Amino acid sequence: MGSAETTIAGTNAERVYEDLRALIIGGEYAPGERLRAEALAARFGTSRTPVREALMLLEGDGLVEIEPRRGAVVRSFDPADLVDLYEVRAVLEARAAALAATRVTAEQLVELDAACDRAEGLTGNSARTVDTLIAANEDFHRIVIAAAGSPRLSGALRTVAGIPRPFKTVFWNDTAERARSLAAHREIVAGLRAGSADRAESAMRLHVMNARDFLIEVMD
Repeated sequence: MGSAETTIAGTNAERVYEDLRALIIGGEYAPGERLRAEALAARFGTSRTPVREALMLLEGDGLVEIEPRRGAVVRSFDPADLVDLYEVRAVLEARAAALAATRVTAEQLVELDAACDRAEGLTGNSARTVDTLIAANEDFHRIVIAAAGSPRLSGALRTVAGIPRPFKTVFWNDTAERARSLAAHREIVAGLRAGSADRAESAMRLHVMNARDFLIEVMD
């Protein structure tokens, strides 16, 4: 009985973790906002124990801070934090692209082409368009990371995935940055399709560092 209860609690914690993580990255919970275990348990239809376990996992991801007497709050990022996030991502995602060049499947290449096509077919700057662009971009990077076939690398990348949604929105609203990013995606796919680890790695590194440079420009 105890073993079954532990399994159920673990399953609930994983579900709450995934759902809450998506809500934080998506901007529903703002930086500095308190995350009350009671309210979250009611929202996700579970007890407080899985919620607390999920919050500890999110703290490990760098998305939540658990403070004495205040409890869990959504982490606030200062400019230096965000620049550091991008620089670490540039190293890790470039490595993922290099690995993916030797491991990507035909099906994954089709999925990457589809993500590129979907993003390139969008015009304008409506909220819906920008939301779709953000989703297509996340799909693209997710597929590349999956193609790398490295659970440890994938886990490391999860800890630097918490780019605030307001910055993503500003980025994809910028016509020049949008065009540059979509062109970079095509170059990454070309490297993967050619089986060239060097080409895919260089293209991914440049892609992420260009986003970092835009962040610095916006903050300035």
